Parts: sequence; structure tokens; C-alpha cells
Amino acid sequence: MLQINSANFPLRLLCDGVTWGDGAGPFGLVPRPKWSKLLPPDEQNRVPMQLWSPLIEIDGLRVLVDCGCGDKNDDVIATQYDLRRPEGTLLDDLARAGLATDDIDLVILTHLHGDHSGWATRRVNDAIVPTFSKARYVVQHQEYHDATHPNERTRNTYFPDNFTPLLDAGVLTLLEGAAQLTPSIRVVPTPGHCLGHQSVIVETPGNAPYMHTGDLSLYAIHFARNAWVPTYDVFPMTTIESKRTQQQWALEHNALLTFSHDTQMPAGRLVRNERGFVDVQRAS
Repeated sequence: MLQINSANFPLRLLCDGVTWGDGAGPFGLVPRPKWSKLLPPDEQNRVPMQLWSPLIEIDGLRVLVDCGCGDKNDDVIATQYDLRRPEGTLLDDLARAGLATDDIDLVILTHLHGDHSGWATRRVNDAIVPTFSKARYVVQHQEYHDATHPNERTRNTYFPDNFTPLLDAGVLTLLEGAAQLTPSIRVVPTPGHCLGHQSVIVETPGNAPYMHTGDLSLYAIHFARNAWVPTYDVFPMTTIESKRTQQQWALEHNALLTFSHDTQMPAGRLVRNERGFVDVQRAS
């Protein structure tokens, strides 16, 4: 668990572990000599990807954004994600924050890939039920449609047990684009990684806003460099346009940003460097 002190409301990043995958995944067409200076790979060319889930307390609510890999598909997780949990699971981090699963009021899913929606549900005896029993869950309608109608490229990234039980239980709201979820929290479509991807924004009077980018930018460097697009992104040129729009907004508002998978700079702000290019500056 990581406390983000730069926020003007309680903000913690809970962790469901670290996955290891080939560096060509997150860095796509970027040559290895460039990205490896920032994130040196291991002997098998693998790099770590943290599984961060923001826990936001605002408007009298406890809000969780995304929820890691979960524990329902152990064999698939072991082979597809090489998941390591030296400090336990997301639920262990939640307990370290002094909370139980029924203390969460709202779960915002940026998208439904297996490393972001795993703990949305869990197995209890022979049934799969919502993990956060008192929470309302939200995701884009487009993303739910695509997750339940995968194609050859996307079918290994979606596990229906993570999300179809939510709709069956009547706790899932399917959004149609941008939406104000609470007085302070809204979501904005940020397509590219997948067509129905959304990012989360928190705005309070008199303070700089906060955005959780989700997989719009896996690492901080992705948000600063438009051309750095992961191989995972289904619509790479759309990713670039989404980043361009959100970069401008983040710069104009000095927004605090968090990144779903960054092991070195999970939180930061965009700044202009001396040459006029965009960089990310670390936030505590």
C-alpha cells in the first residue's frame, strides 16, 4: 500500500502484486536501447508491472478503482501474468488500510482486462459473487459489450467470471460515455488500449484535480511520450489521440496523476522541460 500525500483527500494505492512480462508488451515499437535505460529488463527481457488500485475516500464514500488479478483463475494467472505477491493480495492491502470488503461503496472499473477486474468477484462455495458486497460497480457499456464478445486478439484478456456475475447480481451500471458519479468524481472515455477504456478524475473546489489514467498510460513515461504505445493497445492511434487530449488537460490544471503499472513512479505531474517537451515529475 502506498499513501499519496500530494492529494487533498485520502488517497492510497493498494497493490495486488507485480506481474512480469516481455518488455515488448508495454513498450511496443520503442527500441529496447531506449526503454531499457528507464526500466532495465531481467535476463529473459521481462519487466515488472505493478498492479495498483487507487482507494479514494471522498463525498462520504470509499471508492476503489480497479481490482487486480483476483484468485479465481490461478492456472491462467500463473501462466499468463507470472504474478508475484510478496506482500499478499489486494485484499491484504485493504485490510492494512483498516477496511473490509463490505466497506467499499463504489468500484470503478477502467476496463475489464484480467489484471484490472479480478477481485470484482470471488468464489464462495460453488458460486461466484461480488467481492465488495455493498458496492455499486461501474464500467463503460462499450467495454462490457467488447468483453462479452471478444475476438481472436482479445479473448485471452477477458475472463467472464470477473464481470458477468456483477450484471447478474444487479450491481453493475453500464455507462454511456462521460459521467459524473459523485459530486467530486467523474469518468472520461480514454479509448485506445481498448475501445471502452475510461479514466477517473477527482475534482474539489480550490484544489488541483487528480486523474487515475488506468491503462491509458501503463507507466508514467507513456503519458509523457505520445508515440510510446504498448503492444497491448487494440487501437494504438486512438491511444495517441486520447493521450494528446488528456496531456493538455493535465498540464493546464497541474493535475496529480497515477499510473496503473508503474513500479518506479506510480504518481506524478506533467511539466514542461527546458526544451519545451513534456516530462513527468514525481509526486510523493
